[in-house]
Amino acid sequence: MKILKNILLLLVILFIAGAIYLTTLDGNYDVKKSRIIKAKPEIVFSDLNDYKNWSDWGPWYEKDATIQVSYAENTIGVGGSYSWTSEQDGGGFMETLKTEKPKSLDQKIIFKTPFGDMKSDIYWRLEEIGEGTKVTWGMKGKIGFFYRFMTKGMVDEIGLMEERGLELLDLSIQKKIKIFSIESDGVVDYSGGFYLYLSTSSKISEMDSKFPTMLGKVGGFVESNNIRTSGSPFTIYHKFDEQNATTIFSVCMPIPERMITPKGTELLTGFMERGKYFKTTLKGSYKNSKTAWEQAIIGVEELIDYTKLENGEPFEVYVNSIMSTHNPADLITEIYIPVKKVKLFNP
Repeated sequence: MKILKNILLLLVILFIAGAIYLTTLDGNYDVKKSRIIKAKPEIVFSDLNDYKNWSDWGPWYEKDATIQVSYAENTIGVGGSYSWTSEQDGGGFMETLKTEKPKSLDQKIIFKTPFGDMKSDIYWRLEEIGEGTKVTWGMKGKIGFFYRFMTKGMVDEIGLMEERGLELLDLSIQKKIKIFSIESDGVVDYSGGFYLYLSTSSKISEMDSKFPTMLGKVGGFVESNNIRTSGSPFTIYHKFDEQNATTIFSVCMPIPERMITPKGTELLTGFMERGKYFKTTLKGSYKNSKTAWEQAIIGVEELIDYTKLENGEPFEVYVNSIMSTHNPADLITEIYIPVKKVKLFNP
């Protein structure tokens, strides 16, 4: 009986000692990791804001092949959510509570564990830095009193998960940015019309540096004078001499009617006749323009009923711009090469 009392006394002492030890531990945790991703904040935000994108980079899929995901009717923005089950870890639920595009997202996550539900707050902070975005991924919460001894191990595990997740997110976004497609749309009837334009001659290698300035001047003139436009800006290639590496081109803005520009302005009004063109559409970054033009030229050469119009002036239309479409993979450029009907010989 005395031995039993001693055992009980020892257990009480251990319990008290353990309780005292637990009171010295901080059950609160706030783990965050950061990484600079070479993409605009809008691109990163858009990817994070839809839970369906998380399967492209979630680090947990590397460690647990039994994860089964169920998406809610809404997976985007505030109120968006998804849940998962796992033979290994039980499962959980996640929901977006607050967003500030393109700077931050606040979410909650609930893990189903043998000890009950474990809740944590998830936060993302996006800060534009030069040509990239500093992405911070954080998780914070509080561990129950009797499980505080698990805090350090859990914090270390969360930190490793965040570092790997940010690495995979970076790889996923870079891959998506580089996606592009080129479609040959065939011969079309282009209506033409009036346009404002600014021309220059330059080395082909200088086009990329000159184009933004020229487009800015054309767009600035249109905006400051409240001029109504009738389409997207475009570039006409009057001359493209690869042998001498020179070109003459005009940056244009379509307008619905002829306009006499004020004296002293660099801009002039031009008119494009209606005609037949072989159209090619590039969806993706402008970096793929050379490939698109090469495919467009091949497409013209393969035509049977039409041939390239000698001395014709090809042009390209910028359906959208990087100012409004932040992901280069979503940019659309239409290439038009003038063609004419082949005259069939009748003996």
